[in-house]
Amino acid sequence: MNKKIFPVVALLLTAVLFCCGVRAEEIRKVLVIGNSIMKHGAAPQLGWNTDWGMAATAEEKDYAHLLHRKISETAKQAKAPELQLARIADEKHMLGWDKLKNSGADVIVIQVSDNYRGKQTREVFQKNYEQMIRDLRGDGNPIIVCVTNWGGPTKLTQMIREAAAANNVLFADIATPGALPENRAGSEGHFTNGGVNWHPGDRGMAVIADTIYAAIESALKQKLAR
Repeated sequence: MNKKIFPVVALLLTAVLFCCGVRAEEIRKVLVIGNSIMKHGAAPQLGWNTDWGMAATAEEKDYAHLLHRKISETAKQAKAPELQLARIADEKHMLGWDKLKNSGADVIVIQVSDNYRGKQTREVFQKNYEQMIRDLRGDGNPIIVCVTNWGGPTKLTQMIREAAAANNVLFADIATPGALPENRAGSEGHFTNGGVNWHPGDRGMAVIADTIYAAIESALKQKLAR
Protein backbone atom coordinates (compact mmCIF):
# COMPACT_ATOMS: atom_id res chain seq x y z
CA MET A 1 0.00 0.00 0.00
CA ASN A 2 1.20 3.53 -0.78
CA LYS A 3 2.78 4.99 2.37
CA LYS A 4 0.80 8.22 1.94
CA ILE A 5 -2.52 6.39 1.66
CA PHE A 6 -1.98 4.03 4.62
CA PRO A 7 -2.32 6.65 7.41
CA VAL A 8 -5.56 7.94 5.84
CA VAL A 9 -7.05 4.42 5.62
CA ALA A 10 -5.98 3.66 9.18
CA LEU A 11 -7.56 6.87 10.41
CA LEU A 12 -10.83 6.15 8.62
CA LEU A 13 -10.91 2.58 9.96
CA THR A 14 -10.33 3.82 13.50
CA ALA A 15 -13.14 6.34 13.12
CA VAL A 16 -15.54 3.67 11.87
CA LEU A 17 -14.70 1.33 14.73
CA PHE A 18 -15.06 4.13 17.26
CA CYS A 19 -18.44 5.17 15.91
CA CYS A 20 -19.71 1.62 15.85
CA GLY A 21 -18.54 0.94 19.39
CA VAL A 22 -19.80 4.04 21.16
CA ARG A 23 -23.05 2.38 22.21
CA ALA A 24 -23.44 -1.24 21.21
CA GLU A 25 -26.49 -1.62 23.45
CA GLU A 26 -29.27 0.71 24.46
CA ILE A 27 -32.04 0.38 26.99
CA ARG A 28 -35.07 0.47 24.76
CA LYS A 29 -37.75 -0.76 27.16
CA VAL A 30 -38.22 -1.08 30.90
CA LEU A 31 -40.98 -3.51 31.89
CA VAL A 32 -42.35 -3.24 35.42
CA ILE A 33 -44.62 -6.11 36.43
CA GLY A 34 -46.43 -5.18 39.62
CA ASN A 35 -49.67 -4.64 41.47
CA SER A 36 -51.39 -1.73 43.21
CA ILE A 37 -48.04 -0.42 44.49
CA MET A 38 -47.09 0.00 40.83
CA LYS A 39 -50.46 1.35 39.60
CA HIS A 40 -54.00 1.47 40.97
CA GLY A 41 -57.01 2.89 39.20
CA ALA A 42 -59.32 5.39 40.86
CA ALA A 43 -61.27 4.02 43.83
CA PRO A 44 -63.32 6.91 45.26
CA GLN A 45 -64.73 4.67 47.98
CA LEU A 46 -61.20 4.44 49.36
CA GLY A 47 -60.44 8.11 48.94
CA TRP A 48 -58.10 7.22 46.06
CA ASN A 49 -58.94 9.26 42.96
CA THR A 50 -55.92 8.78 40.72
CA ASP A 51 -54.39 6.01 38.60
CA TRP A 52 -50.73 5.72 39.53
CA GLY A 53 -48.84 3.77 42.16
CA MET A 54 -50.74 3.65 45.45
CA ALA A 55 -50.16 5.70 47.61
CA ALA A 56 -47.84 8.26 46.00
CA THR A 57 -49.15 11.83 45.80
CA ALA A 58 -48.21 12.21 42.12
CA GLU A 59 -47.39 9.90 39.21
CA GLU A 60 -43.81 11.12 39.03
CA LYS A 61 -43.41 10.15 42.70
CA ASP A 62 -44.40 6.50 42.39
CA TYR A 63 -41.57 3.97 42.32
CA ALA A 64 -42.00 2.90 38.69
CA HIS A 65 -41.60 6.44 37.38
CA LEU A 66 -38.81 7.29 39.82
CA LEU A 67 -36.94 4.15 38.74
CA HIS A 68 -37.53 4.86 35.06
CA ARG A 69 -36.06 8.34 35.55
CA LYS A 70 -32.96 6.90 37.23
CA ILE A 71 -32.46 4.39 34.41
CA SER A 72 -32.97 7.10 31.77
CA GLU A 73 -30.44 9.38 33.45
CA THR A 74 -27.91 6.56 33.57
CA ALA A 75 -28.49 5.57 29.93
CA LYS A 76 -28.09 9.15 28.64
CA GLN A 77 -29.73 8.21 25.36
CA ALA A 78 -31.23 10.56 22.80
CA LYS A 79 -34.51 8.71 23.30
CA ALA A 80 -35.54 7.64 26.81
CA PRO A 81 -36.49 3.98 27.23
CA GLU A 82 -40.14 3.04 26.92
CA LEU A 83 -41.80 2.34 30.27
CA GLN A 84 -44.33 -0.48 30.22
CA LEU A 85 -46.44 -1.22 33.30
CA ALA A 86 -48.08 -4.64 33.44
CA ARG A 87 -49.66 -7.22 35.74
CA ILE A 88 -49.79 -10.97 35.71
CA ALA A 89 -53.29 -12.34 35.25
CA ASP A 90 -53.56 -14.11 38.61
CA GLU A 91 -51.22 -12.85 41.31
CA LYS A 92 -53.45 -14.55 43.89
CA HIS A 93 -52.17 -17.92 42.62
CA MET A 94 -48.93 -16.66 41.02
CA LEU A 95 -50.09 -17.57 37.52
CA GLY A 96 -50.76 -15.91 34.17
CA TRP A 97 -47.76 -14.19 32.60
CA ASP A 98 -48.02 -15.63 29.08
CA LYS A 99 -48.88 -12.25 27.54
CA LEU A 100 -45.63 -10.83 28.95
CA LYS A 101 -43.33 -13.34 27.27
CA ASN A 102 -41.13 -12.00 24.48
CA SER A 103 -41.72 -8.44 25.68
CA GLY A 104 -38.46 -7.21 24.18
CA ALA A 105 -37.68 -5.43 27.44
CA ASP A 106 -34.05 -4.78 28.36
CA VAL A 107 -34.88 -4.37 32.05
CA ILE A 108 -37.62 -6.39 33.75
CA VAL A 109 -38.77 -5.62 37.29
CA ILE A 110 -40.93 -8.29 38.95
CA GLN A 111 -42.79 -6.82 41.92
CA VAL A 112 -45.53 -9.33 42.70
CA SER A 113 -46.50 -11.41 45.75
CA ASP A 114 -48.38 -8.96 48.00
CA ASN A 115 -51.70 -10.34 46.76
CA TYR A 116 -50.64 -13.99 46.75
CA ARG A 117 -53.14 -16.17 48.62
CA GLY A 118 -51.95 -19.69 47.77
CA LYS A 119 -49.76 -22.05 49.76
CA GLN A 120 -46.52 -20.45 50.89
CA THR A 121 -44.36 -23.42 49.95
CA ARG A 122 -41.47 -24.01 47.59
CA GLU A 123 -43.51 -26.63 45.76
CA VAL A 124 -46.28 -24.18 44.94
CA PHE A 125 -45.20 -20.53 45.19
CA GLN A 126 -41.50 -20.76 44.45
CA LYS A 127 -41.92 -23.30 41.64
CA ASN A 128 -44.35 -20.98 39.83
CA TYR A 129 -42.26 -17.90 40.55
CA GLU A 130 -39.13 -19.52 39.11
CA GLN A 131 -41.02 -20.58 36.00
CA MET A 132 -42.14 -16.98 35.57
CA ILE A 133 -38.52 -15.81 35.69
CA ARG A 134 -37.48 -18.33 33.03
CA ASP A 135 -40.42 -17.53 30.77
CA LEU A 136 -39.86 -13.78 31.01
CA ARG A 137 -36.17 -14.21 30.22
CA GLY A 138 -36.93 -16.34 27.17
CA ASP A 139 -34.06 -16.53 24.72
CA GLY A 140 -32.88 -13.00 25.45
CA ASN A 141 -30.61 -11.55 28.06
CA PRO A 142 -32.60 -8.88 29.90
CA ILE A 143 -31.66 -7.53 33.29
CA ILE A 144 -34.20 -9.10 35.63
CA VAL A 145 -34.69 -8.04 39.23
CA CYS A 146 -37.02 -9.86 41.62
CA VAL A 147 -38.54 -7.51 44.18
CA THR A 148 -39.97 -8.84 47.44
CA ASN A 149 -43.31 -8.27 49.01
CA TRP A 150 -43.91 -4.95 50.78
CA GLY A 151 -44.74 -4.47 54.43
CA GLY A 152 -42.36 -6.75 56.31
CA PRO A 153 -40.50 -10.03 55.76
CA THR A 154 -42.52 -13.22 55.31
CA LYS A 155 -41.88 -16.72 54.00
CA LEU A 156 -42.40 -15.30 50.52
CA THR A 157 -39.52 -12.88 51.01
CA GLN A 158 -37.04 -15.71 51.44
CA MET A 159 -38.51 -17.78 48.62
CA ILE A 160 -38.23 -14.83 46.23
CA ARG A 161 -34.59 -14.43 47.29
CA GLU A 162 -33.96 -18.13 46.64
CA ALA A 163 -35.78 -18.06 43.31
CA ALA A 164 -33.66 -15.12 42.14
CA ALA A 165 -30.43 -16.84 43.20
CA ALA A 166 -31.41 -20.14 41.58
CA ASN A 167 -32.04 -18.41 38.25
CA ASN A 168 -29.05 -16.05 38.37
CA VAL A 169 -31.09 -12.84 38.41
CA LEU A 170 -30.99 -9.83 40.70
CA PHE A 171 -32.83 -9.36 43.97
CA ALA A 172 -34.21 -6.32 45.80
CA ASP A 173 -35.60 -6.44 49.33
CA ILE A 174 -38.38 -3.92 49.96
CA ALA A 175 -40.02 -5.99 52.71
CA THR A 176 -37.59 -4.73 55.34
CA PRO A 177 -38.09 -0.99 54.70
CA GLY A 178 -41.77 -1.71 54.16
CA ALA A 179 -42.08 -2.73 57.78
CA LEU A 180 -41.07 0.77 58.94
CA PRO A 181 -44.08 3.02 59.68
CA GLU A 182 -42.36 6.08 58.22
CA ASN A 183 -42.35 4.45 54.79
CA ARG A 184 -46.08 3.82 54.79
CA ALA A 185 -48.56 6.34 53.43
CA GLY A 186 -50.22 6.51 56.85
CA SER A 187 -47.26 8.45 58.19
CA GLU A 188 -47.72 11.25 55.66
CA GLY A 189 -51.34 12.10 56.38
CA HIS A 190 -52.71 12.36 52.84
CA PHE A 191 -55.25 9.52 53.06
CA THR A 192 -57.64 8.13 55.64
CA ASN A 193 -58.37 4.61 54.39
CA GLY A 194 -56.36 1.91 56.15
CA GLY A 195 -55.81 -0.11 53.00
CA VAL A 196 -54.44 2.89 51.13
CA ASN A 197 -52.28 3.87 54.09
CA TRP A 198 -50.69 0.40 54.16
CA HIS A 199 -49.10 1.24 50.81
CA PRO A 200 -45.85 3.17 50.45
CA GLY A 201 -46.18 6.94 50.65
CA ASP A 202 -43.83 9.27 48.82
CA ARG A 203 -40.97 8.36 51.16
CA GLY A 204 -41.65 4.67 50.73
CA MET A 205 -41.85 4.97 46.95
CA ALA A 206 -38.47 6.70 46.89
CA VAL A 207 -37.01 3.92 49.05
CA ILE A 208 -38.38 1.27 46.68
CA ALA A 209 -36.97 3.02 43.61
CA ASP A 210 -33.59 3.49 45.30
CA THR A 211 -33.49 -0.14 46.43
CA ILE A 212 -34.30 -1.54 42.99
CA TYR A 213 -31.87 0.82 41.27
CA ALA A 214 -29.08 -0.16 43.67
CA ALA A 215 -29.72 -3.81 42.76
CA ILE A 216 -29.50 -3.23 38.99
CA GLU A 217 -27.00 -0.36 38.76
CA SER A 218 -23.88 -2.43 38.09
CA ALA A 219 -25.58 -4.70 35.53
CA LEU A 220 -27.18 -1.68 33.85
CA LYS A 221 -23.87 0.12 33.43
CA GLN A 222 -22.20 -3.04 32.13
CA LYS A 223 -24.94 -3.50 29.56
CA LEU A 224 -24.63 0.08 28.38
CA ALA A 225 -20.84 -0.18 28.11
CA ARG A 226 -20.86 -3.15 25.71
